[in-house]
Amino acid sequence: MIQSVEVQPMPEHCLTLDDFSQQQRFPWQSLNDGVMGGRSSGEGQLLGGQLIFSGVINTNGGGFASLRRQLPSGVLSNASHFRLRVRPDSRQYRLILRSNQTYFGRSVSYQVDIPKTPPGRWSHVDVSLSALSPSIFGRRVPAGRFAADRAVSLGIIIADGLDGPFEIRLETITACSPPPASSP
Repeated sequence: MIQSVEVQPMPEHCLTLDDFSQQQRFPWQSLNDGVMGGRSSGEGQLLGGQLIFSGVINTNGGGFASLRRQLPSGVLSNASHFRLRVRPDSRQYRLILRSNQTYFGRSVSYQVDIPKTPPGRWSHVDVSLSALSPSIFGRRVPAGRFAADRAVSLGIIIADGLDGPFEIRLETITACSPPPASSP
């Protein structure tokens, strides 16, 4: 007699990088288009257990605002994706990652859109590291794949080409790895 056994999927492993309800210090720094003569403003603040990234984009002479933080060495070594708990407005935001990778002597940033969810509602979203695109100063370049084991910084950027205010709130950022392969 053959018995049926229900196979449960192996749980993935997730490491919390930021839980803003528990954070005492604020390792995030603003970097806006003012470094290139732009006029956008953006800053992050911890308030009520949330990271609030808000400001105003001005596309006259620039058009981006970002927050960035350093990452501990090797923290993304086994990561396949990020899981974020977010409450966005209706604008498009991206995750931005850096390692020590360069292209013709310039530092390469790797960016991926944060999936859009209903504005003003809390949602969990997954962002795959395999979807990252290499760029320099916002322009795509044919650089190699992102080396997660050498990641040095993580950020959030808005550069959607639209003038006006923006605000996205985050509660948590986790880096997740797939479940281990099961043995036959």
